[in-house]
Amino acid sequence: MLMLVLFVLNCLAADEGYAMNDVGGQLLLPRGWEMQEWSDWNFKAKSDRGVLMRLYLTPFQVVPSVQAAQAWAGLAREHLEDQGGSDFADPETAVATVKLADGEVQAATIDLTFTLEKQATKGVLHGVALQSKGQVVHVETIAAARNDARARAGLAKILAGLMLEKKPDPIGDSRVESEIGFAFTAPPGWRAPLRNELAATRKVTSKVGEKTLDPKQCAAIIRPPALGDPDVIFACDLYKFIGVVDQYSFDGVEADVHDLFFGRSDKPVAAAQRVDIGDRLGFLYSPPVAGMPVRLAVVPFDKGLVVLWGMGKHLDDAELDTAVRAVLATMEFTGPDGGAPIVALDQRFSYYLSYHPTSPIVIGPALVLVLLVGGIIVLVMRRKPAFDDL
Repeated sequence: MLMLVLFVLNCLAADEGYAMNDVGGQLLLPRGWEMQEWSDWNFKAKSDRGVLMRLYLTPFQVVPSVQAAQAWAGLAREHLEDQGGSDFADPETAVATVKLADGEVQAATIDLTFTLEKQATKGVLHGVALQSKGQVVHVETIAAARNDARARAGLAKILAGLMLEKKPDPIGDSRVESEIGFAFTAPPGWRAPLRNELAATRKVTSKVGEKTLDPKQCAAIIRPPALGDPDVIFACDLYKFIGVVDQYSFDGVEADVHDLFFGRSDKPVAAAQRVDIGDRLGFLYSPPVAGMPVRLAVVPFDKGLVVLWGMGKHLDDAELDTAVRAVLATMEFTGPDGGAPIVALDQRFSYYLSYHPTSPIVIGPALVLVLLVGGIIVLVMRRKPAFDDL
């Protein structure tokens, strides 16, 4: 609190401060800088020494890394290309400690050189990317190469005047659970979406009809991207009971499940692969979807079916398949009796009749029926016709 009070007093007494709600913080603009654009999510300024500055956001809280910095450098390049930049050198990226108004944080750093076509001169960009609540904050300075030292010093001054009140959200347990009675564990690199990331996650899941990801019925994990949409694995319940699923009935039941999900598809979908999920069998499909690999797994439990989708926005088929199988291997059923599937009496009898016709469960009732019918026939045949008594 004392730090915040001192920061505000400093804003009032000396330089000019700007609050940005979406960023979740305030920026104290150093002397000699003039604000050019200011909103809750964006800020631009220019110094009297010819250095430009911009601040903007990307969704998803991503831990700074060299790999992520390479993606963010690509975004910086796109911005510069829109302004006439060209002839880009390979970016230099790293992870380093940077000093903000309210303490030191780890950030990805980007150094980029390019050509300014209009001025026919070399330019430089220096930037940092740091986590805040459910997002990444990017701060960059841009200048002609002859002003490189000023651009570096300007970035340090801007960061020293930046206070982020919305700190990064803590990353919770890798295990996610639906209230309806199932749970699973995220593989390495995956996690549950943070609250601020849910809208962008639902944008992906809505492509297969899931718009809410209600925790009463669903559980979801993401592989947060530096840029673009996330890779998503999510599961929800479906109130549908499919009877006994085992090594004998799998192919027959698979035909019904296949028709349930793909009966109206205009593209052929291969039959499911059998997957062992704890004490039961599940169905794993690889439906052909343009633009990204997709997996669909269907598993019976006491509330019907768990329907699990994997959608790889940045993964290839093999990588997504590995991730989905890793999730299925951890799936738990938290209902009574371990969420054992409920099988109606008629479904159970149909199972034995179709797949175990010589079972005592089938032969017993059939024998009783035969004896009953035979007994009735014998009684009828032994009974004298009524006209014999005349």
